[in-house]
Amino acid sequence: MSQYIFLVGGIILLGVIIQVVAMYVHNMSKKQFEKEHPEASVMVIKDCQFHPLGFTTTLNCLSVNGEPKEQIMVGFAKRGHYLLPGTNVLELQYETQRPGILHKWVRTTYDPQKIEVNVEPNKKYEVSYDKSKGQFQFAEVE
Repeated sequence: MSQYIFLVGGIILLGVIIQVVAMYVHNMSKKQFEKEHPEASVMVIKDCQFHPLGFTTTLNCLSVNGEPKEQIMVGFAKRGHYLLPGTNVLELQYETQRPGILHKWVRTTYDPQKIEVNVEPNKKYEVSYDKSKGQFQFAEVE
């Protein structure tokens, strides 16, 4: 019986060590990018990935200027991306999920859209999806 406790404890410990190393590597790459590009702005993604009743909305940035970019954490539980100053082309996708009646979950994924945005140095921006207009909103956050 004790060998199973040691086995499960060892697996949990190994998982924690792997998570700590992954967080360290991610933070080092983030600091490296900030050092190489001190003029970079931050784009915060405004969505709701958690809802107690299951009504979630997810906004994904598929690419920036045709290349996939690394996602960063901004503040507490907010996702974002770095944008370099100038004109950037963002490919964004929106998805909703809700509990269903006949199925467990009903997921609606909207086609990706490309938007062109002008970014100024060292600013903070927010991107969201306006469901009534069917388009993405990109605005500066003060």
